[in-house]
Amino acid sequence: MTQTRRRGAALEAAIYQATREILEEDGLTGLTFPKVAERANTSKPVIYRRWDSPFALAIAALQDKIKRENHGRTDEITLTGHSLADDLTQVLRRFTISMKTFDESYLGTLMDGLSTEQSATIQRMITEGNAIDIKAVDRVVKRAQDRGELGTGTLPAAVKLLPFDLLRYHLFVNQEFSDEQLSTIINDVLIPAYEHALNQ
Repeated sequence: MTQTRRRGAALEAAIYQATREILEEDGLTGLTFPKVAERANTSKPVIYRRWDSPFALAIAALQDKIKRENHGRTDEITLTGHSLADDLTQVLRRFTISMKTFDESYLGTLMDGLSTEQSATIQRMITEGNAIDIKAVDRVVKRAQDRGELGTGTLPAAVKLLPFDLLRYHLFVNQEFSDEQLSTIINDVLIPAYEHALNQ
């Protein structure tokens, strides 16, 4: 009996799942469009039309996994804190979950021997992620300003990205970042920096 081929979101999910399975089994060098098409039960032209290379597909599959396990992007979560510290904790914990998805096996697979084009793809992914993280901090700051915790104004982009860059560094050097460390960074570094920048 012929299996019905998926379409739309179901097909995309199947392609991403097949891609991740092949990455885990064979690494990036073993990832090919024909392999993905066969495992996802779709045609090769469907994949060739959408992704430029197996590497681009691998990145897309990783981003899909992060979004699924993180239940959305950091700038889309419903903030429930009652203070600046609460909201920052919520955002940065969510970010940490997404970074843990980018685990050691993926890190080694995707970062080993990158070509110039592949390095540019990684850089685009980081740039897109930075834009999302900046929006997340903007939402946190706006809530703090509405509560009277912070003065008016806008934080410099470097200050907004500081905690995300720090957490990303810990991922790359394979170091855990504890809740106690996160609390210290929020209360002893971020909040004073925010208050200084926004004239509190």
